[in-house]
Amino acid sequence: MKTKLQNIKLFWKELRKHWSNRFQVIIRNEKNLSDIFTLKLTPRKIFVFGTTIFLLIIMLTATLIAFTPLRVYMPGYTNPVEHHLYRKMLTRVDSIEKINAMQRIYLDNFYNVLNDIVVFEEMNAPMEGTSEKRIKDNSKTEQAQRQVSDAAEQLLIEIMDRSTKTHIPLSQHISTPTFVFTMPALGTVVNRFSIQDRHFGINIENEKGTLITAIADGVVISTKSSEKEGNTLIIQHAGNMVSIYKHVDKIFKNTGAKVKSGDPIATMGNKGRESRKPYLHFEIWYNGTPINPLNYFVGS
Repeated sequence: MKTKLQNIKLFWKELRKHWSNRFQVIIRNEKNLSDIFTLKLTPRKIFVFGTTIFLLIIMLTATLIAFTPLRVYMPGYTNPVEHHLYRKMLTRVDSIEKINAMQRIYLDNFYNVLNDIVVFEEMNAPMEGTSEKRIKDNSKTEQAQRQVSDAAEQLLIEIMDRSTKTHIPLSQHISTPTFVFTMPALGTVVNRFSIQDRHFGINIENEKGTLITAIADGVVISTKSSEKEGNTLIIQHAGNMVSIYKHVDKIFKNTGAKVKSGDPIATMGNKGRESRKPYLHFEIWYNGTPINPLNYFVGS
């Protein structure tokens, strides 16, 4: 260790000794020995000159890397084409996530429609978020509330014109826009809309083979058959509105077909275990919640 320190001291001593010594670099012509170039130097000038050149090289290299395409050859830098593709794909992924979220909401609502699940928004929910309440039949308290609500609703129906509308209690009120539809079929309404009875539509009775038409423009999203409900056709309309036609006999439209208001889509029948006479069970769902069709028919 002491030997190394002594060597270092000797080196600096010799450097200081020759720091101010003058040297001369001469370039001569070998033939006539004439001086072509002469340069006077000192160790100090050599150090300053070398340091300046080194710093200039570093600055030039950094400039080339930062502002020219050469930077793609440096580790950590992305090719401009790849960077553009990355930003483009990032935008697409963000769009796909939004579409996926919308599709998830749509499928949840569609599942609720198919399984007769009703979701209501509570009137006194806080502004930060809207809580949801699902119907449960196993609660005695809820049964008592339904009995009181049924009695009040019956009184209101008797006061109102029985041939016009039914009434939905304020505790089960949903906000819907003002839509107007055409009747899906001719006939007599034999069973009305009732949330309490879990009858989420109306029954229109007529002869077998009576023509059933689409209530508005839309796309057929499902045509299925089950032992309980027979043949069922579902149409998706604008404004997150869905119409459902159950117990039909013949279906004229396939899944994915576009329909216009008034287009024939099926005929009335008595398909399904619950059907005794030819009739159409018709429902309208808005934002995943059933609404009373009689409130939105022309002439109702």
